[in-house]
Amino acid sequence: MKKTILIFLLSLIFTSNTLLANESLNNLEKILSPEQMKADLKSWRAWLNNTHPDLSIRIDDVAHFDAAINKIEDEITQPKSVRGFLTKISSLNSQFNDGHMNIFVQSQTKLINAIINKGKGLFPFEVIVNNGKVYILSELGGATSQLSMAEIISINDTPISDIYDLMITRTYGDSSSHRESLLSEKISLYYWLFVNQPEQFSIAYKTTGAEIEKSVFNAALIQPNALANETFEDLFKFELLDKKQALLTINLFWWQDKERFYKFTKNAFQQIKDNNIEHVIIDVRNNPGGDDDMWKQGLLTYIADKPYRHTSKYTKKIIAKYMDEGETEGDVVTADYDKFEKPSNEEPLKFNGKVSVVVGKVTYSSAILFANTMQDFGFAKIVGEKSAGFSWQTGGIQFFSFPYSGLKAVSPRFYLVRPSGEGKGLPVLPDSVLKDNQLNQRTLINEIAKNYLDEQLVN
Repeated sequence: MKKTILIFLLSLIFTSNTLLANESLNNLEKILSPEQMKADLKSWRAWLNNTHPDLSIRIDDVAHFDAAINKIEDEITQPKSVRGFLTKISSLNSQFNDGHMNIFVQSQTKLINAIINKGKGLFPFEVIVNNGKVYILSELGGATSQLSMAEIISINDTPISDIYDLMITRTYGDSSSHRESLLSEKISLYYWLFVNQPEQFSIAYKTTGAEIEKSVFNAALIQPNALANETFEDLFKFELLDKKQALLTINLFWWQDKERFYKFTKNAFQQIKDNNIEHVIIDVRNNPGGDDDMWKQGLLTYIADKPYRHTSKYTKKIIAKYMDEGETEGDVVTADYDKFEKPSNEEPLKFNGKVSVVVGKVTYSSAILFANTMQDFGFAKIVGEKSAGFSWQTGGIQFFSFPYSGLKAVSPRFYLVRPSGEGKGLPVLPDSVLKDNQLNQRTLINEIAKNYLDEQLVN
């Protein structure tokens, strides 16, 4: 009897999840009237005005931005599907110049699951988008491909340059490099949404020094790497590299059970102490952000040797649910940030050796604040490639659902100047620039470790 009930409950959960996923697919085909789309735009613009601290922080020309919205509204004269409406308004994404600001579907994961459940399939490769070119990285989902690093020339006889232009305009991100980094992760979904939904892909490609070749591939019924559910062990890793060095890999500053993360880092620094480690490498190349307390409590507890702050000045919009006593809703406040975190001098696991923080194009949001703090207060040397996101970060993201289309918008409510007060409009710049290897990220770690040992021999 218990077994029967369990099977029934599991079946009910599966059916419910499938229905929710299919709902996201069906919503894209819902037809909207011109009046509904215009009402959506008006509601979103009002919400944005009430949420964002200052659009001119990131948008180059706010008047041009407003004109682009008006142009979209003027061009809406006929009914469209939600997908068609999204295709139209998502062209604003690249104008935001902010990875914390976008217009997109409510849930990418639910939509991907619905596409797979319906047997429709996706573009079958993970890719690297760089300087307007698209290269095959692996099969969708991460399996090794014999075409790895082949440059894509066309897809179904459409030049990749045309496809790139269509997609990159609809991709959000701080900079062109950041948008390309995000498009690399989302290209399968973007192709399905904005280009076509074929069952097969005829791809023309070329490898270094070779002639252009063409092959046909079936659409893939698998989740992209970026949307796969990662375990704790996938995200957080500790390793002793040799007798002098250790590696901490932190791929996200978020975990629902934060105490588990804090126990993980405490155990790591206990091993660092027990093994007399001299050099700790903290790898946040693949860390898109999370919560600041994860790195403040989980890492700087053991590293910081002086008071520190994650920002020197902030600009914030006062909104009702985050309003402090004496503040007025709707006001924009700019002020110095003078709340310094004080390290504990009694911490028995305090590490006094050398720290290297590895950054890259994916490093973003709270991970950039972490890198800023480590660099500006001299807690670590930054190594690797410059970030694609700006070192002055937005944050405190808020969400808005368009009333008729059901699409989702995201906006920040504050803007943070890095602790040094320098570097406006710049990424996180490494103290030591080292090129990453997309096919084998271990190569960079080995190089950093070798450089340290070589320095010890010289000294």
